[in-house]
Amino acid sequence: MQHRNIPYKYDPILTPLGNTFRKEYSCEYFDFHPYHIMSFSTKTIAEMHERIDDYLDNRTKYERLRKWKDAGAAAYYADTTRYQGD
Repeated sequence: MQHRNIPYKYDPILTPLGNTFRKEYSCEYFDFHPYHIMSFSTKTIAEMHERIDDYLDNRTKYERLRKWKDAGAAAYYADTTRYQGD
């Protein structure tokens, strides 16, 4: 399945008896800069199309968010006066 040339797939979640518990659509495409999203899932095709459209149409927003996240991580690790959990 594709939307705007972005692949996604249908993944039915099954019960131990093999019955369909829930339908789910998942996408593993946006694992590069600036998104770095390993995968995401939605319950309907319409929601999947909305998410893909949002990621494609608002790339500058996600670039800005990535810069903020990177700056926050850099500031956190630059402070050597506290335990950083590593």
